Amino acid sequence: MASDPVDHRLGDHELLPRVDKLMQDASSRFEDLTHIACVVGPGGFMSLRVGVALVNTLADQLQIPSAGIHLSDVYEARVSNEQLATSSYIWLHSTKKQELFVRGFGLYAKQWPEATHVQLEDFVQAIKEPLQWVGELIPEHRAAIASVAEIRESPLQNVTEILPALLQHQSFKKHILEPWYGRGW
Repeated sequence: MASDPVDHRLGDHELLPRVDKLMQDASSRFEDLTHIACVVGPGGFMSLRVGVALVNTLADQLQIPSAGIHLSDVYEARVSNEQLATSSYIWLHSTKKQELFVRGFGLYAKQWPEATHVQLEDFVQAIKEPLQWVGELIPEHRAAIASVAEIRESPLQNVTEILPALLQHQSFKKHILEPWYGRGW
């Protein structure tokens, strides 16, 4: 097993060489792959298109099944302790200055059962109580939410710790993955 954490923007031309290096670090070849998965969204418009296209190409050429994973499912798997996993929390993801994606867990699952695109103002009006959250927020969104409710970011497990179990529960098929933009287009 090998990993390559990315904490900055990559150019499209850097992606395949990094994948090649990762395969070398794992002492593997592309022909050794039996399944392939990728996060299909949300994310940057071109980043999603490039990443999903790469996975679709690899799966097609290697004749292996693939799985698309929504980012909120990754965060759900990373929730760090059993108490939080059985309580109520929200996954949040900033998308634009006045927009974000939200998905609820526990009591919040009724209001946001799946990742939903909302206006920041509407979300702020919808929360009136302390809440725990996971995800990725820009500072302006953190401040806006904190101004109306006590908001606490929940601790998360490292991706490498949860990845085997997360992948084991995916549905791998021979099909074309599509990017998830979350805005109905």
